[in-house]
Amino acid sequence: MVLSLMFFKRTLILFWAVWWLIAFLTDLGGAMFQLGWFGENWLPHSNYPYLVKTIALYDPPRFLAPLLFAGIICWSFLSAVFFVRAVLTPPVRKDVWMARVNNAFIISLGLWLAFFTADQIVMQFDLEQNHMVQAGFQLLTFLAIHTLPDT
Repeated sequence: MVLSLMFFKRTLILFWAVWWLIAFLTDLGGAMFQLGWFGENWLPHSNYPYLVKTIALYDPPRFLAPLLFAGIICWSFLSAVFFVRAVLTPPVRKDVWMARVNNAFIISLGLWLAFFTADQIVMQFDLEQNHMVQAGFQLLTFLAIHTLPDT
């Protein structure tokens, strides 16, 4: 059985849909834990405390960390929704599929750019390197989808 490159491309989009869904759900679960909605630590929730620690350098107002974290959760939700939308687009309409793929990548890569900027502001260069590796992999995926032939 020979698989087509279009199947490979659609699988890459499925991967990013799942990845962004997991990112959204773990951060949402972490936020719910921080709000006291869960009595047990059953989900990883290290992103919020790390965010608080990271921005403490500037002695921000108390509302800033929850506001930033809510923004991250919303943006990752939006990324997940747009990737799921691309996954669910029938392959018959390649033009519609490509437009939805482009939208999903533009939205999610925008979050990475926001992370890069924030990492630079708070001088978290190890974190910036991690974000760059993840974003670089996503950008590589985007380029592969556009440069590889379909068959």
